[in-house]
Amino acid sequence: MNERKLRTRISKFIIISYSILFLSIIVYIILPGFDDEELLVLIGFLSPITAVYMGALIKYAVANKNVPEDTKPGIDEIKVNKLYVTITNWAIPLHFILLFSLINLKAFNLITFAQLKIFFPVIEAAFGAYIGIIIGSLFNVKDLPING
Repeated sequence: MNERKLRTRISKFIIISYSILFLSIIVYIILPGFDDEELLVLIGFLSPITAVYMGALIKYAVANKNVPEDTKPGIDEIKVNKLYVTITNWAIPLHFILLFSLINLKAFNLITFAQLKIFFPVIEAAFGAYIGIIIGSLFNVKDLPING
């Protein structure tokens, strides 16, 4: 697989996933799955993650705004190895699935908000650094907080 194809696939996945995540939170506020205080804490948890993911995507898009989608072969056709593709295709979706599941568990009162506050940082600690490294390398972003 080449880097452009992987980058496009992951970009679409991240945008769709964050849209679903934030739309579900809005629905859970209306239903009510979260009260105002819980919502503020949840948004506080999600903001740094969103900034890293979306910041990398936007920075890459802006830096490459003059590169047409149908660029001739050879430009950005760098092959990536199967291990990198596998890690990228599993780590990023698993991270979103775990966050979405945790938010759903709380919204349906299957766990307490105190439990959500314990597990959210655990998920972020387990995935955050790795995802930051993957996103930074895939989108050629050198100055993400995770990449120094």
